[in-house]
Amino acid sequence: MNGRKLIILLVILILLYTVGCTQKPADPISKSAFMMDTIINLRIYDKTDEKILDMALDRLREIEDRMSSAIENSDISLVNINAGIKPVQVHDDVYYVLETAKHYATLSDGAYEPTIGPLVDLWNINDEDRDRDSIPSDDEIGKMLELVNYNDLELMDDNYVYLKRVGMKLDLGGIVKGYAADEVKRIFAENGVKSAIIDLGGNIYVMGDKGNSEPWKIGVTNPFEPSGRFTGLLELTESSIITSGDYERYFTYEGKRYHHIIDSKTGYPADSEVAGVSIISERGIDGDALSTTLFILGVDKGLDLIEDMDGIEAIFITKDKKVIPSEGIKEKFYMDNPEFQLIK
Repeated sequence: MNGRKLIILLVILILLYTVGCTQKPADPISKSAFMMDTIINLRIYDKTDEKILDMALDRLREIEDRMSSAIENSDISLVNINAGIKPVQVHDDVYYVLETAKHYATLSDGAYEPTIGPLVDLWNINDEDRDRDSIPSDDEIGKMLELVNYNDLELMDDNYVYLKRVGMKLDLGGIVKGYAADEVKRIFAENGVKSAIIDLGGNIYVMGDKGNSEPWKIGVTNPFEPSGRFTGLLELTESSIITSGDYERYFTYEGKRYHHIIDSKTGYPADSEVAGVSIISERGIDGDALSTTLFILGVDKGLDLIEDMDGIEAIFITKDKKVIPSEGIKEKFYMDNPEFQLIK
């Protein structure tokens, strides 16, 4: 098991310990799997039918098979292969995710960018190579930047999707796990589940409450020590919390860290004052897209963007260890680490 997967597993174990003391059955049912390049953990507290978990895992596999650019015959891969050649008809769920992705790209002027694929491939930031002896050149980055533009993603009638230029490439890594969590929640709800934790590699959705109307207590990741002590705790019910940070995937070159969140304006890993940002939302798909967006935009522009969004809150953690929650989440967040300064 590589370092990142070990960190994810440790965070999941800590989280489940944190939220596990409930008034629900002593032995909640759960299943884990490795999908979407992460560890999935689904946990139900008020039902004992494991078929519900199986249905959810089957749906997650279906989503991955349709939306992963790493799977040769996925809808997304077929759109990419036919970029600049012809439109491709995709499944309803793929079209919906692309519509949402383009919405957030438009809203953020490309801070969230679904056509970032050429730059993601160029940088190839993975879990294995922590030290490198080179980075892409300015010329290489410039050529890939020419292929990145959400305005050249056409969403047509009858679920047809078209990338206008050869070499363009969709990458839904910044939104698909949020959608997947929403789908698991839907399946759980349709089968009578009212209390559950859906964990897609740190993308968390909590259903219902712990019992006796007590909210779940969810740890907010410390971006400087992701497998250690949390930055603080959030009290949540029926909410998604999704975090993006520079600690997730990265490598170092000549003493500098290069993380995986690419700024579509520069072609380089985003360089703001933010080390990590968590989005609290009613829908995971919104939180996933916005966590990437706000990490790139930074604190001031990020807060401005979500100010008028119903049901969306954020917690920023800056590189100088300040914690800045948005107005609507301040009363639900409790600082739990003296290394950080809470700004209210």
